[in-house]
Amino acid sequence: MALTPAQRHRARVLAEKAQAESPFGIELKGSAYELMLAKLAGDKRTLKNLESVQLKRQAKAKLLPDYLPWIEGAITQGQGGRDDVFTATMVWAIDAGAYGLALRMAAYVLQHKLPLPDNYQRGTAALLLDEYADSYLRGQWQALRLGTDDEGQPALVPDDTHPAEHLTALAGLTQGLDAPDQARAKLLKATAYAMLGKVQTAETPKLDGLPPQTLADVHALLVQALHLDALSGVKKDIERIERKQRALAAPAVTPEAAPAETKASAKRAPAATVPTAKAAVRGAAKKPRTPKT
Repeated sequence: MALTPAQRHRARVLAEKAQAESPFGIELKGSAYELMLAKLAGDKRTLKNLESVQLKRQAKAKLLPDYLPWIEGAITQGQGGRDDVFTATMVWAIDAGAYGLALRMAAYVLQHKLPLPDNYQRGTAALLLDEYADSYLRGQWQALRLGTDDEGQPALVPDDTHPAEHLTALAGLTQGLDAPDQARAKLLKATAYAMLGKVQTAETPKLDGLPPQTLADVHALLVQALHLDALSGVKKDIERIERKQRALAAPAVTPEAAPAETKASAKRAPAATVPTAKAAVRGAAKKPRTPKT
């Protein structure tokens, strides 16, 4: 059941109070945090009963609005206390497609170096790079943003932000952080593919009509990806773009662009020097005369 405006306000106040009273590096305490942990545990049991990954994503999108007061309280008043509710729902936001919300949450997690829940075996930067890139490259990118439903209740609604914007924002957020080269190469590849309108590696991108600067930007991303991971699968795309760039750079040869001397020579040349097609056919058809004996 969705929270009423009064309940959301009270939840936000309690979240801010709990965050403000929890110093950096120490796990949050208090009844408000205990209640949120209990809710998280119950929602996890609900998700565990679902076998379909797609249904899990949809369920997380419906559950997340209940956590928004807690999330906003942490972002605005948090001092870096360990918060398993916040970090778990950050991952849920990525899974649900709420990429903009997840980026805001990730900025707080990275700033305060919050540890992920124990069931996650990767560092935060690696997790973010992998999850965002995989979502795009596996064709599962369905972005959502914060909004309201038909009844005016907080909900996640379709987000028309271009995928490359979210992916580029994540690259900036994680720049300089320690993460596997393969994960960073995968994000570079996903960003380049998003700019090309391509998803799968085997697809041939449509390069016609793309501005030269876009081609240059995509080429730079793919070269970086290949440098970080020789098995990133971007070599053919780099070659395609380089061929297109060479074609765009080659000057087009037209009669108007021909040198003046060549034009003049062509005018002086007698017409008879270039036989017509009919004349050539007649000449080939004549039989040689047999000399008289």
